[in-house]
Amino acid sequence: MLWKQSETRKDYAAFIAAGYGKLTALTLSKAGAKTVQDAEEFLHGDELYDPALIRGIQKATDIIWRHIYRENRICVFGDYDTDGITASAVMFLALRKLGAHVYVRLPDRIEEGYGISKNAIQEQIEQGTDLFITVDNGVKAVGETAFIKKSGCDIVILDHHQPGDVLPEADALIDLHIPGETYPNEELTGSGLAWKVVHFMLEQAGEHDYAMSLVDLAAIGTIGDVAPLIGENRVIVKRALNLMRSSTYERPGIAALMPDLQHVTAEDVAFRISPCLNAPGRLEKRGAELSLLLLLEDRPQTAMRLAQNIMAINERRKMLQTECFRLIQDEVEQRIQNGEKIIVVCAENAPSGIAGLLAGTIREKYNRPAIVFAPKTNIDGEVMWTGSARSVEEFHMLDGIVCCREYLIAFGGHKLAAGLSMKADKEKVELFRSAINQQAAELDESFFEPAIYWDMEISVRDLTTEVFAEMEALEPFGAGVPKPVFRLLAQLNTDKAYELLGANRNHLKLYAQDFSMIGFSMAEKYLSSDLPEQIEVIGSLSMNYYRGQAYKQISLLDFKAA
Repeated sequence: MLWKQSETRKDYAAFIAAGYGKLTALTLSKAGAKTVQDAEEFLHGDELYDPALIRGIQKATDIIWRHIYRENRICVFGDYDTDGITASAVMFLALRKLGAHVYVRLPDRIEEGYGISKNAIQEQIEQGTDLFITVDNGVKAVGETAFIKKSGCDIVILDHHQPGDVLPEADALIDLHIPGETYPNEELTGSGLAWKVVHFMLEQAGEHDYAMSLVDLAAIGTIGDVAPLIGENRVIVKRALNLMRSSTYERPGIAALMPDLQHVTAEDVAFRISPCLNAPGRLEKRGAELSLLLLLEDRPQTAMRLAQNIMAINERRKMLQTECFRLIQDEVEQRIQNGEKIIVVCAENAPSGIAGLLAGTIREKYNRPAIVFAPKTNIDGEVMWTGSARSVEEFHMLDGIVCCREYLIAFGGHKLAAGLSMKADKEKVELFRSAINQQAAELDESFFEPAIYWDMEISVRDLTTEVFAEMEALEPFGAGVPKPVFRLLAQLNTDKAYELLGANRNHLKLYAQDFSMIGFSMAEKYLSSDLPEQIEVIGSLSMNYYRGQAYKQISLLDFKAA
């Protein structure tokens, strides 16, 4: 793994000159701030835009109010990932507060796939549904929307995905990516948009405090969907974290997933809470409903039982992911040796719900675009290959897939991630593999050389309490706001230098005089390095809170013997 220093951004010097500290100036420049006004908004901004600015919100909410007044059955149709589940929870809780006769239907990832389907629509109509509200999906559901209208029902679509060439003819459609939108923040996720819509309705009913109490769900979906944590998204997440850290926070399901909420960060949501909410939908039939029930549960003991079940499913997901990657790793490395720039593999023993995780593992480990197919039986009983793609900045994955669409049944996505499906035909997979690699033929091999970038070199003397406090003041970190990465030389303790952690003892904890270092899946590397006592480290800073005590900690990205 190459270590490279990031280029110093020109705005960094300007922020230093304006009186900001080095860490703050570095964070601001990495987050794209250009002016002192940008900096102050980033650091201290607390403005939420008026939801009335959303084009079409009055029409959409008038329709929903009409069905509430008539006591009609309303079906909220969401999605099986964190953003879709939290969006569904936000909409359900708000409409229930407003007196609606409301239900939630989530798609089954394994049998139904993404989005609203005609079978699910028919199922809900037979149960008496009069109004469908889609959250985190629907902007491309042209045929499904027509089917709903033909059946005599109304539909309101709330989505944040890129629209297609033809828009569905819904009774009301809100998608901030449709040209001509009037709302200032087009980066709202499904949960963020759902929250803004119900915020508008709850304010009309004089329920401001209840609207604000739902911000945690909007933030969890925002973080889980890897939306940039700048502008209003940052305000949503900061408000949510403050709420979750408070003694008045009441969401037993989240508290059960993460008991120590007093110091919760956006990273905790991204790496502890969101994977748990995602796991049941990946592995279980209608599994996303289990996560939804957890978010809606208001009895702590019941929430704890649900959370324990979900956490056990997530542990099973981790083991499956590790084992399935082990089974394809040799093929991946052989294809790299063969000079293939886009790695395409069929994980025949993998559940389709973890194909994207496997593709992500390949991209992270080998710094190459990856497409992983897994078998999936469709509604007609036919086995298909369903694939997930993950890419690097140098290769636009969706553009590449579009050029190979003759081999595919369906596809969609964007530059860095995509989904696709094809017939379970190995000859066709080979043709697709060859075609997608042709799209990357002009890319230099150096683009794919794994590298870790660090921003600033520091010494152990720089790891002061004030520096860690400055890092905490710059939270939340996440998409669009990467943590500063440091390089330093560390001397390990002679009495206790390291500890192996985790069920498989594959995680590493190193001890220095005044701080510790944590490296996930780095135990083998340290043991095979002959247990060096002095190491060079690349990592980020954070406080570790444990049993009421605060400890300085470095999260390792890489290390080597000094």
